[in-house]
Amino acid sequence: MRKLTGKKLILPLIAVFLVIALFLFYKKLGNQEKVSELGKYQGYSEKLYDGNKRVSDYLTLSDGTRLAYDLILPAKKGVPANEPLPVLFKYTPYLRTFTIFDKDGKNLITFFIDLKWYEKAMLRIRYWLSDQGHLMDSLMRTKWLKNLVRHGYAVIVVERPGTGASFGTAKLSMDAIASEENEILNWIASQAWCNGNIGMYGESQQAWCQFAAASTGNPHLKAILPASSQLELYEVLEYRGGVYNKAFNSFFDRVVPYLENLATPVDSDKDGRVLAQARQGRSADERKVSEVAKYPFRDSILPNGKLLWELMALYPFIERINRSGIPVYMMTGWYDIFLADMFLWYDNLTVPKRLTVRPLDHSGMDASGFDLDFGAEAQRWFDCWLKSIDNGIMKEPPIHYYVMGVPKKEAWQTSNQWPLAKQKLKPFYFSEGKTGSVASVNDGSLAIESPSAPDAFDAYTLDYTTTSGKKSRWVAVDEAHDYPDMRANDEKALTYTTSPLETDVEVTGHPVVHLWLMTAAPDLDVFVYLEEVDRSGKSTYITEGTLRASHRKLSKAPFNNLGLPYHSHYHKDLMPIQAGDPVELVFNLLPTSYRFHKGNRIRITIAFADADNFETPVLNPAPKLHLLRDKDHPSFIQLPVVQSP
Repeated sequence: MRKLTGKKLILPLIAVFLVIALFLFYKKLGNQEKVSELGKYQGYSEKLYDGNKRVSDYLTLSDGTRLAYDLILPAKKGVPANEPLPVLFKYTPYLRTFTIFDKDGKNLITFFIDLKWYEKAMLRIRYWLSDQGHLMDSLMRTKWLKNLVRHGYAVIVVERPGTGASFGTAKLSMDAIASEENEILNWIASQAWCNGNIGMYGESQQAWCQFAAASTGNPHLKAILPASSQLELYEVLEYRGGVYNKAFNSFFDRVVPYLENLATPVDSDKDGRVLAQARQGRSADERKVSEVAKYPFRDSILPNGKLLWELMALYPFIERINRSGIPVYMMTGWYDIFLADMFLWYDNLTVPKRLTVRPLDHSGMDASGFDLDFGAEAQRWFDCWLKSIDNGIMKEPPIHYYVMGVPKKEAWQTSNQWPLAKQKLKPFYFSEGKTGSVASVNDGSLAIESPSAPDAFDAYTLDYTTTSGKKSRWVAVDEAHDYPDMRANDEKALTYTTSPLETDVEVTGHPVVHLWLMTAAPDLDVFVYLEEVDRSGKSTYITEGTLRASHRKLSKAPFNNLGLPYHSHYHKDLMPIQAGDPVELVFNLLPTSYRFHKGNRIRITIAFADADNFETPVLNPAPKLHLLRDKDHPSFIQLPVVQSP
């Protein structure tokens, strides 16, 4: 009998070892340790499916309007699930599926999405290899959805009237949208593939729709996950401080008409004739948000006699949502266009609720990023409320917020309340005294001592070229914001800068500015920026606030307003500036959470135009003004300091 050589002996042992290792590995996967914390989730539910099946069709509202939808069911070995499942529902004006290549193979999506070369190549290869390669459905656009589908969720995306392949006319009224959604929720619950438990998801207008749906109290709607929503559209986006947001509106008007060119027929519409019928007579002007330029006040009236901004607002739904008891998980980011209103939502809701604030803008709000696995949070939320899985999400502090400017391991913080219990409101006064940190018009200092001089001011002639740049938060919808070094803007403006900080300083909350001005001009737009200046002199944008002087009248908000200044923005409340009379402007900056670093400086920059973002009337000659900073007219900013020097 021949002896086994060392090589012949070792190879079988290696094979046995590999088999055992693989067995233990897969056993471990099947018995994962349970983890449920912010952005991390495993071990609470199984991945039961290995694929999915998408079908599209029409449903019909009670008024006869036909709405196109995509239904995505989990599948195993190509066979769709045939049991009732919890359903995730999105109601969208932004198409259920994109047609990204036309019949000639032209890539249609690169017009408004800036793809990298390898992303274009991957889409092209997919187009060549798959009979569905010309389409981009919800699972491609919202990557975390695929994992939830494989864990046993169905997904339905319905196009709103007057959009995509849906018939009807797009509506401004949030009440009308809520009524449509109530019908759709009942229809979904009646389908064989639904077990009666429905959740909603989506960002921006798709988030507005979730609050509207919750206001109906529909018993099948168990939870919502709105990422970035308005509470009251006028102030939060369209007219910041009463000043028209031309950057966002011009961007939106460019993109939306083109987006409609990507509309996709339902499965039965093989030649696209039904899609053409749905779009017949539809004008791009119907959805032009720049039309709101005709309605510059909160009490501006539509031709039908209704108040536009009240019609589109969601705050009238607060009481109804609270009565519904439907749990709400809100997501926003420190550079998000709807940031301010997400804090107001949190303050006004009494239902089970959570708020997570990421270091992002609108463009990445419902996607996973360097900071957070959004899909893990979505699954934790919906597993809790749609599958009754006790994963502990509601035992955590309800607020998670990311402190910018700190190491990632320290960045995520929690709180049981907002504003933070540990904040200290600290005034920083605009003062004289050159800092040598910037060649601005005045190079003033930012001091903790209140002014004592009887007559002190900084003189300024308006410069209409000041700007926060072309890639501000206001256009960060399809790609991330990218603010420039703010020095170029600072040099044309009034600045007030601290001495180098002796220790780190954390500012978390809502800064509030008190500004005294005197001018012969009847009106002014004021832009206040909070910045960090490093040792090289580079100035980094942190946050901003805006107010048109004639809109300065303070009033009571029709909702809880966190105790912040509130302006009516009514035409009847306009207060033109009287020449020679000092006027005080009180307004808040957008909230932030940022750690200013030891050795750096805090700067407040005050400009009177943001040329690339907001529409300020240009007066010729440019007006002159005095920014007052004396004993009787102390101009200052109140910063919510968590860690002070």
